[in-house]
This record gives sequence, structure tokens and C-alpha cells, in this order.
Amino acid sequence: MRAAQKSIMALALCAAFQAAAQDVNGQTAPTYREDGNDTEKKAPVRIDPGEKRPADQFRMDVLGRPLTIGGRYELEPRYFQDRDLDPTKPGDTVNVSQDFQLEFYYPWSSSLSAFLQASAFYNPEIYAEERNRHDESYLELDQAWLFASRILDTGFSLQLGRQRYSEKRQWWWNERLDAVRLYFVHGEILGEISVAEEFSSKRTDLGHTAPLHKDVLRVFGDLVWQWSEKQNLTLFFMSQFDGSGRERDGDVVWHERRDKSDADLTWVGGRAMGKFKLASGYKFGYWLDTAVVTGHETLIDFDAVNNRQDRAGTHSTHSVLGWGLDTGITWYTKLPLEPYFTLGYAYGSGNSKNGTETGFRQTGVHDNKIKLGGSQRFRYYGELFRPELANLEITTAAIGFPLSEDSAVDLLFHHYRQADPSDSVRDGRIKADPTGVSGDLGEELDLVISLDEWKHFQVQLTGAVFRAGNAYGDLSGNTSAMVDLKIKYIF
Repeated sequence: MRAAQKSIMALALCAAFQAAAQDVNGQTAPTYREDGNDTEKKAPVRIDPGEKRPADQFRMDVLGRPLTIGGRYELEPRYFQDRDLDPTKPGDTVNVSQDFQLEFYYPWSSSLSAFLQASAFYNPEIYAEERNRHDESYLELDQAWLFASRILDTGFSLQLGRQRYSEKRQWWWNERLDAVRLYFVHGEILGEISVAEEFSSKRTDLGHTAPLHKDVLRVFGDLVWQWSEKQNLTLFFMSQFDGSGRERDGDVVWHERRDKSDADLTWVGGRAMGKFKLASGYKFGYWLDTAVVTGHETLIDFDAVNNRQDRAGTHSTHSVLGWGLDTGITWYTKLPLEPYFTLGYAYGSGNSKNGTETGFRQTGVHDNKIKLGGSQRFRYYGELFRPELANLEITTAAIGFPLSEDSAVDLLFHHYRQADPSDSVRDGRIKADPTGVSGDLGEELDLVISLDEWKHFQVQLTGAVFRAGNAYGDLSGNTSAMVDLKIKYIF
């Protein structure tokens, strides 16, 4: 399988340069899906779909072609309180992260372009209530790719290298992966298929590939039918083949290299999404995501040796079979201040067997972020609790107020309940574990203020409070809180 992938990438690279040599009679880059405000659209190729870029980015002439240089600086102070849900224990933290990103875009011809994006990240912990402060800093290669458009004057286009994958709701994927991606456009049908595997660490502070990606080959894609101007149907699929080595019983590994799960899984699903207006003038938006996952997984237990190392223990293998859905509707009113109301429901099956979750889980490269009224994304499953949709039922009610075309205020309420009571929550921010007796995890209230009124700046302020339910036993009724401020300067 690995040899086949390398052969595919070699052929893809040859095809890209062949397309560049032909120059496609001076045509511009092909059309493919873009992360628009209303629905998935056909539009000229964009460097990074969904990200704001000013029209006056710096350009210089290189060999008769414009080299575009841009980037951003992001400052993000963040405060967490009582993530362990126990106010008697110290655990509050304050971080002030900084992220400087620089990028270069160069069209070698009208059919072949290149893009390079790298960043420097610094995240000092300026306050830690229970321990010594921890700082994090590294350089990272975010993207580096070649794009060949309309190969041999067809509807096929090719992208090769480290590139960003992102879809409208990020329920399936939002990740940067080393991959070869083939696009196809025919009328109102848009499709793509990719083969991806990480070849090395892209961060200077890590000498290894993250366990989530190490020796994991992914084959995935989607097919979109845009059946009306603002409505579409999409089919998704992903298969992952985990070829990473498995630790033996007694092996000692660094904490950050623990690979607790080796899984060969396949996801298949679909989405209906769009906006429509009634004859009365009322406007509605809707979505429905569904998916089924199947395969096999091996879990490995680890015990701490010290604060940096762990020892591998026993392992167990089981089948995985589950299903998930996420659906909802938004009503855009004409009431004073033009509020919009949203109701949402999400479910991921549990199928717990002796404390092991064998049911639905998301792809692992998802992000669960969306734009509602403004131009900036936020987490629609909760900014603080932030769970993966696995063995979980989430009910959401929200109200939002547009401040302008690109700015909005959103207030969201989430209620969480496990499908099968369990003593763990998959990939959540709350550090406390439920007891496994009750499925009532609790509720969260989020306030998100997104401001995008300036040419080069974006600001987003988020506040969230989580209240523990009966699933947390003696900790039920306790709360955790967070405040997050993002300030972006884009150039």
C-alpha cells in the first residue's frame, strides 16, 4: 500500500508539470469548492478557503509573474477556571499565545501555481495555579503545494504536497495533510479524491510524527451536487489504514508518543445543506449530516512511569460499528435587530462493551466549527466542553444578532448526554471523568462576539460556562469557565 501511494504521487507530479507545460491555452485556474457564506460554491482557486485575505497584499514581479507575499499575526489570551470541576483544587491557567504566519503564492503559469506557508508559534503560560508554568514554542510548515489546473484541458485538476482540507461544517475534516488530491468539475457536480500520509513531523519541537498521523494512510473524498443556487447534496467517504507499530507489554515510551489506538476504519455518509426563502419572505437555513463507521480497533493501556514516560500494558482488539447524525435549522427573522434562531441536535452511537466504546466516532481530522451570522468560525458543540461526537447526544438552542454583514453576536446553550453511560468522554476539554452511572453530562452556555469591520483586523471574544450534570457524581453542579480573546492582523 505504501509503495502504491508513492507511485501515485510520482505520477501526479509528472502530470502536474505536463499540465504546466501545456499552459491550457492561457486559461485561469479551475473552479472548485470554496468555503462561502451560504453554501459550497464553485469559484476560482483560492489559496486557503474560508480565510480572510486583504486585496492589497504585497506583490512583486518575479520572472514576469507576480509573487504574492502575505500572512497574519494572531494574539490570543485565554483563561481557564476549574477544568477539573473541583473548586477546592488549584488548576486555573492563563495563556497568551502568539502565532506569526508568513506565506508565498506564485503562479508559474496560468495552469501551474505554488504555495508555501510557515508559522512561528509561542504560547507562554503566564499563570498556573497548581504547578510551574509551561511554555510552548516551535516553527511549523503549514502548507507547501503545487497546483496544476485543467490537466490536458479537461475538468481534472491536481494538487500535490502539504495542503489544507476543510469543508463547510468541518464535521468531516479540517486538517493540513501531506497528500495528492485530484479535483473534478462537470456542470453542477464537483468532486475530489485524495491519498494522504504524513511523511515527517512539521514542527521543530517534535522529532516524530504525532501518533494520530504516524504511518496512517488515508483515502478520502467527496462528491457535491449543487442542485440549486444555495442548496447542495454531498457524499463523503474516508478509509484509514493504520500501519504504525504496536508497543509490546512492558515497553516504556515518551508520554507524547503514546499511541493508544490502532484502527483500520471506514466512514461513509452524506450531507444536505442550504438556505431557502418562503413566499412570506422568511429565510431559513438547514443542515443534515449523517455517517456510518465500521472497522477494527486495537486499544493499548498505558501506566505512568514518571511525569514524562509511560509503560505499555495489555492490548485488546474489537470491532467498530456506529452511526452519527447532526441536524438543525436556523430561522433568519425580520424582527427588530434581525435576530436569528437556531435549533440543533447531534447524536453519536455508543455501543459500550465492558467500558470500551465500539460505536461512532468522528474521523480524527475534524474540527466542528462553523460560521452562523458573522465571518468567523466557532465551535458548535461548545467552546469549553468541546467534545467529539462519540457516545454522545447534544441538543443546542441559540440566538444571534447580526451587527453587520461580517460581524455578529451569538448566544448558545448546549445540553450533553451520553448515549451509553461511560466513565470517559472522548476528546473533551473538561479534565474530570464521569462515573459511568448516569449519562447526564451537563450543559454549557457560550457567548461569542465576532467583529470583522476592518480591512486588516478581526476580533473574536468568547466566554463559556459549563455546569456538570449527574454523570460526574459528587462533582455534579460544579462549574468550569473560560474566556478567550482572539485578535488577528492580516496582511
